[in-house]
Amino acid sequence: MVTEIKQSQRGASSSMSNDDIRLVELEEKAASYRGNRNSLFEQVNKWRDERDKFNESSKKIREEAQKHKEERDRINTRVAEVKEQLQPLYEQLDEKRRKLAGIEEEINNNYREIPKKRKIERDLNNIEWMVMTTPTREMLDREQELVNRANELRKKLTVFKKPPKREEATLEATADAKATEMEIRNIREEMNRLREQSQQHHETMLLLYKKGEEEREKANQAHKKFVECITEVKNIDTQLDTIMLEIHGIRKGMKLEELKEEEKKKEKINVQLETLKQEALRKMAAGEKLTFEDLKFIYSEDKEDEDEDNDEITEEK
Repeated sequence: MVTEIKQSQRGASSSMSNDDIRLVELEEKAASYRGNRNSLFEQVNKWRDERDKFNESSKKIREEAQKHKEERDRINTRVAEVKEQLQPLYEQLDEKRRKLAGIEEEINNNYREIPKKRKIERDLNNIEWMVMTTPTREMLDREQELVNRANELRKKLTVFKKPPKREEATLEATADAKATEMEIRNIREEMNRLREQSQQHHETMLLLYKKGEEEREKANQAHKKFVECITEVKNIDTQLDTIMLEIHGIRKGMKLEELKEEEKKKEKINVQLETLKQEALRKMAAGEKLTFEDLKFIYSEDKEDEDEDNDEITEEK
């Protein structure tokens, strides 16, 4: 009889309850969300690394561009300093040329062809002055034309008779003017060289700033993706929290149901055991033959009474 009761205790229904089905569905859904979240975490790490890489690259490029900017500004300052040296030299040259012209005019006042020659010389001087004072870049298109014109004027000068022998003052004035012209030419060449260097640094700076902006834009796009992935992770966490809350609620409800079912089973078994126990006691009182099972019920009753007495003694102590 006891064996039958134990077998009935182990018996279970083969069909799943609605809570069991719902629990399986929710756990599968939760597992799917966790898988998606893990994939998103990989994307989060990827876009974070991409963002940091492009930000670092942009920073280094902009630092390099700043160096070129500083060098450009330093050179431009030097150009301005050199340029300030020119104006006094121009004034000195004008004065020296006027002095030379006065001396030559006095020496050549009886020279018949001096007006025509002086005009050619003035034209030649103007051309040479233009070549000397005009920036190299602006001269590119007209340089050959001016050179040809100057050569023609020089040929025309060769047909004139030589002026009277110059005095020492004329030679000194001419040398002095030529020295000033040479100084001006050297300064202008230095300015052109510095301007070319400045332009190179300026162009390099612009290219680097552009590249730096491109890298920063890539970093911004990577950060945008990073934020999108983080937002998706938070959304999944919110949905997971809702699912897990429902799962815990179902499990808690199922556990309560199981406990209730166990209590019912225990009560039923206890009723059956009590019935068998009472039958065994009746047999013993009637002097009937007792089976081994009957003795177990009687003995278990005495044992239970003894345990209760021991519990009472323990509590009194």
